[in-house]
Amino acid sequence: MARETDYDFSTPPSIQLLFNNQKLEIMKVLCLLNALSRQRNRQRKVDELLFYYSLVNFDLAYLFNSTVTLENEFVPSSNQYFRFQTQINEILLIMSHLHFIEVKGQLSNKLDDLKIKLLPSGKKFFEDNCSDYLNSLLEKYIEIIQTINYSADNVKKIKEGQY
Repeated sequence: MARETDYDFSTPPSIQLLFNNQKLEIMKVLCLLNALSRQRNRQRKVDELLFYYSLVNFDLAYLFNSTVTLENEFVPSSNQYFRFQTQINEILLIMSHLHFIEVKGQLSNKLDDLKIKLLPSGKKFFEDNCSDYLNSLLEKYIEIIQTINYSADNVKKIKEGQY
């Protein structure tokens, strides 16, 4: 006697929002662009956005602090950096469509070579929708931008997992 079972293996929307919340990711990138624009409002490479985003949101900033020892702590993985790198295309496309950013570059350019500039409408949208969480995130971004320089060597440390 065969039993027929119908199981619904779809993930509830509330759980999906925890792990795949595109609107939250857009706000985090807007937050980063606002932090970078406070330093100097100029075009930024996508690679620089990935670098600072990863340092703050994936807790990789402490890797550049020479006093930290990893003996009793977990060793972070660069997988999160690469996973976000695959998502950034769609996020930037949406942000460009909403006129939050301007994307500079040619179709033949690599993603890392494209340049992004925060537009006034993106800055206003962020300021109008800012929350306590986003304010604290903005402060973290500003602190990291002031203390850790974006450089090829530092990006290499994250990409290659040289901790």
